[in-house]
This record gives sequence, structure tokens and C-alpha cells, in this order.
Amino acid sequence: MSNLTSSRTSPLGGPPHTCGVPTPDRSLVVIGAGPKAIALAAKSKVLRDVGFEVPSIVAVERGGTAANWRAGQGWTDGRQHLGTLPEKDLGFPYDSATWGSRHDPLVGEITQRMAGFSWPRYLMSTTAYARWIDRGRPQPTHQAWADYLDWAANEAGLRVVTGEVRTAEMEGGGWTVTYGDRNTRGTVHGCGLLVSGPGPCAGAVATDDDRVLDTAAFWQVSMKGLPDRVRRVAVIGAGETAGTVVRELALANNHDVMVIVPNATLYSRGESAFENRYFSDPTGWATLTESDRREFIRRTDRAVFSQDIQRALAATERVSWRTGRVTGIRVADGRTIEVAFDYAGQRNVIEADMVVDATGGDPLWFTDLLGSRARQALADAVGGTLTRDALERAITHALSVSGLPAPLHLPNLAALAQGPGFPNLSALGLLADRVLSSYVPPASPTDISADACAATTRVPVPTMSRRGAA
Repeated sequence: MSNLTSSRTSPLGGPPHTCGVPTPDRSLVVIGAGPKAIALAAKSKVLRDVGFEVPSIVAVERGGTAANWRAGQGWTDGRQHLGTLPEKDLGFPYDSATWGSRHDPLVGEITQRMAGFSWPRYLMSTTAYARWIDRGRPQPTHQAWADYLDWAANEAGLRVVTGEVRTAEMEGGGWTVTYGDRNTRGTVHGCGLLVSGPGPCAGAVATDDDRVLDTAAFWQVSMKGLPDRVRRVAVIGAGETAGTVVRELALANNHDVMVIVPNATLYSRGESAFENRYFSDPTGWATLTESDRREFIRRTDRAVFSQDIQRALAATERVSWRTGRVTGIRVADGRTIEVAFDYAGQRNVIEADMVVDATGGDPLWFTDLLGSRARQALADAVGGTLTRDALERAITHALSVSGLPAPLHLPNLAALAQGPGFPNLSALGLLADRVLSSYVPPASPTDISADACAATTRVPVPTMSRRGAA
């Protein structure tokens, strides 16, 4: 048992969110039950166990916990390997200074408890840790990563509501989220709303689920086996989503692949300590010029293949690329597909038996779910027009949009303003700290209304036991 007395009653950071939805468990609603929701649930449990009153997490997910990492959900076949180091897990970077001084014993207590949700701890729980070490710490498959996430979600007690989100509306200073299908509907209420996940595929060209496929359709077809008529495949896109598609086509299926990219070549992601530092610790990020931040993101996280994929593709001669932006697709003779693309004012055309549009999801997909009040409030907060640039510039320290009457956290749009690690798996622990600490006011608990979501302060606890202690 540890005897800890915190010297703080609140986290470090900016002004807290205030919201007046008196839900029984003061929940933070997350769209999607993936790594971000599970990281939030783990940190929320740890903080509540040591005396902080922070919102619990409820995730609304149509496909189950970690659905996008499993086969059959549209983003992978489950056999692809994780592009991020697995040690960058739900608690990374394991720096709990948000919750107090580095010399405060409570900070060490939080970090130790979060280690109970780590990738190594999961492997230990399944007696697989030694084998993983002995095999040289290989990258897990997406399926293995999904199993880890599912284990952590259960350990954290994440509440998952099954259903597809239909609407999200601001109400009473918080959010009401409606989910379900044509026959059944349900609602959940929360202090705040966090949007995770890539949303539906949104490509550069119209797809037909036969010859011109989006990413989801490709993985569905790939798991069944591509038709014998397919020999040449054109892939549109230059990011990690496109990279996994190219690797699967060229190496697993022995197809000839032409990648159409907007830049000069298939760039690899920078992986030196200098680039990675900003992903793990974005201190100083905001002092960079906007142009430098955009260039950094472009070269390290967007429109680049991971070094793992680059090494794999170097072993084959089946992959080539053309530079340009796709402008149209036409079925030439009932079999061959013509892909038109422009570069430097010149029109070019290539032929393929199949096209995969792997340009990824629409970052503003969630706006279609917003009710009229929420949509108008969001538009007003960013200056009148909902654009990606406007939203990116409005993201605060809490990864939420500035100026809204109810918190809306958009980590997938937080790279430009707050740091490149928040949209991906690079800083899930820091993401959880940023979001949850925004609900804890710096004032004394007696200054905060007890029936508001903002009344989430740490209650000093004279003694606290570690997990499992009597």
C-alpha cells in the first residue's frame, strides 16, 4: 500500500470546460471504440481510482471494440502489420506531469497504474511476453493489436453502446447522441463529445465495388481473392492506407501496381529522433511557423509510406509510380480502365484492370451528423464557414474547438495546432491527459457547482492503494 498525499487539487492546463448536463455518470461520449476511446477509458479509470473526479467514457460504435483493426470492417484484412511501434501504446508517453509536479508521488502513482494497460502488460497476461522478446519484438498484426485493445477496454471498463451514430446535437450545455438503425434508436448524453476514427471512405473518384474500389471494398474483395482477370492495378494515394494496399497487391498477390501520387515519388516517413520528438512531446510545436508545421506533417505523417512498407516494397519490381492528380476514370473496352491524371498542366492516361482509390477518409465526415444547433454553433466558432483549415486553426490545448458552448474534441484535426501525434497512435496517453484535464477546474471544489460536469476536481485522498492491494 502506498501512502500518498497530493500537493495539488487540479491538473495543470488552461480553463476547464463547463457543461451542465447532469448525467448520472458525467460521461464523455466518444464516436468510435478504437484506440482513442480506450486510452481515454484507461486514463479515466486510473484517475478516478486515485481520487480525481473525471468523466467516465462511453463509446458509440457500430462494429464493436477496435472494429477498424479487424478483418471484415473495411480498413484491413487483419494480417497487415502495425506501422507504429507497439510500445507507443495506450499510455504512451507515460508522462503524467499534467496531473501535478514531477516530484509529487501522485504523478508516479498515475504512471504506474497506466502501465497496467500497456502492450507488455497485455503480453504478460497472455504469457506471450517472452516469446515476443525472443522473436526480436516484431510489429504485431492489426488483428493482434485489436486483441490488445479489446483486452484493455475490458480492463478499463469501457462502456460501449452498439449502433451507428445518426445525430449529435448540443443540448443543455452538453451533447445528445442518437444511434441505431431504421428500426431501433437510442440516445446517450454526455458532458462533451469526442470524434475518433476515419469515418467512411471518401475518395477522389466514383467507385463501383467491382472494378473501381475504395479502401473498404478492396479489403473485402482481397480477403475473398481478386478476380483472375486482374493483372494490373492502379492505386490512388500516397499515405499509409495506400501503402498497405500496395504491399498486399504486389507482395501477397503478385500483381503489377502503378501508384498515382501527387508528389515526385513515394516518400518514406522520417523516423529519426528529431522527427519523433514532436510526436511524443509537442512542446514548442506552436512556436513553429504554420508553413513549417504543415511541411513537417506532410513529410512525416501525411502522403508518406512507413519505412516498414518501403523496405518490403524494395524487394519487388512490381511497383512503379506516376506523379499527378487523378481527374477521371473511364472503362475503355468493357474490360480495361483508363485513369486520367494531370501533372504540370499535362494530361496523362494509364490503363489498368482494377483501380483502388486509397486516398482515405474525409476529415469533416462528422459534420453530416451534427444537428442544426451544433452545426450553427460550430460554424460560428470558426468564423462562419466549416472548412478543414478553419477547424484546424481553432483546436485548443484540450483538442477541442474554441468558442463552443459544449466541448467538441477533434484529435484527428489537431495536428496543425497542437502536435502531429494526436491524430494517430503516437501519443494516446498525452491525448487522454489533454482531454480529461480540461474537465477539471483549477479552482477549489467549493467554488464549483456540484451538479455540473465542470465539478470534476480531485478529491484529496489520504491513502490510496495500488491496483490489487488490500
